[in-house]
Amino acid sequence: MPSPDSVIAGCAMLTSACAFVDAARSRLVASLDRIVERDVRATPAPRRVVLVLNDEPGALLTMAHLLEPLGVPILTASTVAEARTALDRDRPCAIVADYYLGGGETCAALLRDRRPRTRAVIVTGAVDTARIATIAQGVGADLRDIPLDDADVDALVALVRSYLPPEAA
Repeated sequence: MPSPDSVIAGCAMLTSACAFVDAARSRLVASLDRIVERDVRATPAPRRVVLVLNDEPGALLTMAHLLEPLGVPILTASTVAEARTALDRDRPCAIVADYYLGGGETCAALLRDRRPRTRAVIVTGAVDTARIATIAQGVGADLRDIPLDDADVDALVALVRSYLPPEAA
């Protein structure tokens, strides 16, 4: 059986270790808060603009038209290069992108590289949605089938509306 002095010494060491861990946690939280604050200052806020990416001209115009009820500017791009230019120039708060694009391209790299506060949804009519769902999750995007009826359109508009930052007062 341990002596009372060794029990007291053990308790004192445990108390000191707990205090040390708590102080280290506090320093880490403060450090992370400073990093996040710095990154927020360094990253301009996105604008109330939506970017639509689709390589099919008819589908591009249709999707842009379906999103008009949002009441915000809708930009269009038919290639990843055009979309990157729009992201840098216009800082949209949301991207609605077709997954498969012409020339064997996909929107995955574009969405992976987008600004942290730009939200995204991948729309697709592809049959391999399970594979695309994994990719969407990996790039932090929502996934929806191409809207085929009014309920699908309403759901997509509501989702993209949830991405919009509040209007400036």
